[in-house]
Amino acid sequence: MPDNTTYRQEKDRIALGSVDVYVTEWTGTAISDIPEDATLEVDANLIGRTKDGAEFEYQTNYFSVKSDDGKASRNEMTDDNGYMSYGMITWNGDTISKLIETASATVSGTGTTAKRRTLIGGVANANGKTYLFRAVHKDKVKGDVRYTMIGKNINGFAASYRPGQPTTITPRIQAEPFSDGHLLVIDEANIDAGA
Repeated sequence: MPDNTTYRQEKDRIALGSVDVYVTEWTGTAISDIPEDATLEVDANLIGRTKDGAEFEYQTNYFSVKSDDGKASRNEMTDDNGYMSYGMITWNGDTISKLIETASATVSGTGTTAKRRTLIGGVANANGKTYLFRAVHKDKVKGDVRYTMIGKNINGFAASYRPGQPTTITPRIQAEPFSDGHLLVIDEANIDAGA
């Protein structure tokens, strides 16, 4: 069992800062299929720079029933959902094609004449792809925290161009279950498990 010092360190763990978000197409099914950190957390999978951080949610739904006299009751979980929302300040058509199921991006030309065209929309154009999302909160003092989930963006796409303001898009990823039913994987570094 960890000693009191370990518990004190855990109680003093305050997360400061944002996250980096990595995305790759997912064809696995189990938590054990998640790639190693060094494989997943590479520049090619960094989907864009984060603006105003990220938020992670786990929600439950319950069916509740109570007797007429209020002396007997029962609550049973009927559903649960996991979500990740984050602001993204650097993005392009390739980014959009990973976040929007009906989007596709193609590049024509080369060098300074290259152009990217992104097509969005039409239910018939849904690609059916699922992606693995990894958000990494880096903390050199207290240790890194990693959130991993599979899923799709359910927030659509909105880009607002305003004078003097950054154009930030805000994906909302809804978790899909791994083969064992879990929705979110949270890995914390620098945990003293005790002797």
